[in-house]
Amino acid sequence: MPFSNYKSISAVAKEFQINCLRDNFIVETEFAVSDVFRNELELIFNEGVFDNSEIAICENIIYPVLKEVWKNYRSSFLLWSHQTLVYNRHLQKQLKPLCN
Repeated sequence: MPFSNYKSISAVAKEFQINCLRDNFIVETEFAVSDVFRNELELIFNEGVFDNSEIAICENIIYPVLKEVWKNYRSSFLLWSHQTLVYNRHLQKQLKPLCN
């Protein structure tokens, strides 16, 4: 069944017996927010159309904020965007032992 048939992430997790663990795995690091970044966000909030779609919110708010924070953790973490996950029988066979 394609992922688009699922109504929520929790439905996918239940179907494939995936356990989610929430934990603080990033140690907070205080850092200065650049004026350029702050001004870009202000411009978007005050004059841009940022909330007309999920894609607009992601491109104008979520991803820029994640990228700004990621800069401080880039030696330990990668930041991906719009990475497609394809689930097929081949992947199912590989994941089955991990999910049991």
